[in-house]
Amino acid sequence: MDFQSTPYTLRCVECGKTFVEDDHLLSCDELHGPALLRADYAARQLSVRDDGDGMFRFGDWLPLRRPVKTSGVPVSFRGEKLGRALGLDDLWIAFSGYWPERGADMKTCTFKELEAPPVCSRFDDTARTLVVASAGNTARAFAEVCSANDIPLVLVVHEGGLDSLWSTRPFSDSVVLVGVDDGADYFDAIQVADMIAKRPGYAAEGGAKNVARRDGMGTALLSAAVMSGRIPDHYFQAVGSGTGGIASWEAADRLLEDGRFGGAKMKLHLAQNHPFTPMTDAWRAGSRALLEVPEAELKSRLSRVSAHVLSNRKPPYGIRGGVFDALSDTRGSMSSVTNEQAAEAASLFERLEGIDLDPAAAVAAAALIEAVDRHLISTGDMVLLNITGGGKRRLFEEFRIHRLLPRFVLKRREATEEAIRRFFG
Repeated sequence: MDFQSTPYTLRCVECGKTFVEDDHLLSCDELHGPALLRADYAARQLSVRDDGDGMFRFGDWLPLRRPVKTSGVPVSFRGEKLGRALGLDDLWIAFSGYWPERGADMKTCTFKELEAPPVCSRFDDTARTLVVASAGNTARAFAEVCSANDIPLVLVVHEGGLDSLWSTRPFSDSVVLVGVDDGADYFDAIQVADMIAKRPGYAAEGGAKNVARRDGMGTALLSAAVMSGRIPDHYFQAVGSGTGGIASWEAADRLLEDGRFGGAKMKLHLAQNHPFTPMTDAWRAGSRALLEVPEAELKSRLSRVSAHVLSNRKPPYGIRGGVFDALSDTRGSMSSVTNEQAAEAASLFERLEGIDLDPAAAVAAAALIEAVDRHLISTGDMVLLNITGGGKRRLFEEFRIHRLLPRFVLKRREATEEAIRRFFG
């Protein structure tokens, strides 16, 4: 296709300052508390591009600056069988993963594949290497996209996520994996990635602060709105950092401004995997700040969840424009789902709809079931269930799987600035 860059500006949600030039900007430079930036696109109404590959069909609302090869796109459809079982007349499913019969061909089997292409397109600095921290799924998605486009990338993944680095095709030498072990978790990986990103020639991807990451994830909602013709009344997703929930809130606001998809505010329903529920606990306590919990206790809770990718100890919850604001603005809810509830939901989904779910998606399905049981949604409401990953079992049966091995492994207690300097100069 002929690549089209997207005209946009960046705006601070705290002070309203606008930035016309985007040099991989991640935060406002004014003296106020932490706040997210939002992208304001020249196109106030969404046009689905006929010449866009994959998710770039929604390129009018993505911060695209350079061409990147991508094919992944979220697929949305009516969940008729699951909806009938739950007594819901208008249940929709946004599916990211491998499900050929539904037209889903994300071979990373995760909606994190929606993050990497716009992030890489926005980051057009060929003099620096992008640094990404991950609990597993995000790293797999970035490795896939950067390998396909020969984009230099350093991934930092804690020991529990290293087994997630696989692909249906060999990885490019442009991708370097750094492991962090000795009891490390996602937050430890973030700290190591931050130290690497400070070295000359490297740049932090930015996580939730990166507008491209959020707007890429928001295309799942755009897909559902385009297919259904309206904004959902309710949106369900499992969250670790909550970035996907923020992204859907922002995308829904753009659709409201568009004016062609209905005028109702979409209610967010975000779920965490019990007993690791820092955002759920804070939200139920009415607190913008996360509640104080000793690190050892947090790690203990993390070790007991089935959805290990939902493991961010320092999520963008209280930051301006973050999860707390998204839930407040939409009068949303947060729930806590046990491993047993998630397993039962996954089994029900596969039996009725016909595809396996990853553990995080199972948590979202369980949250929907619980909301129905608690009468939080009405029979006729339009409900969107974001299935953020699925089809892995089938993919592994049909394809040869390649693994990405760590180039370096750092022990958590030895991950110092000096150690990073020895590895990365």
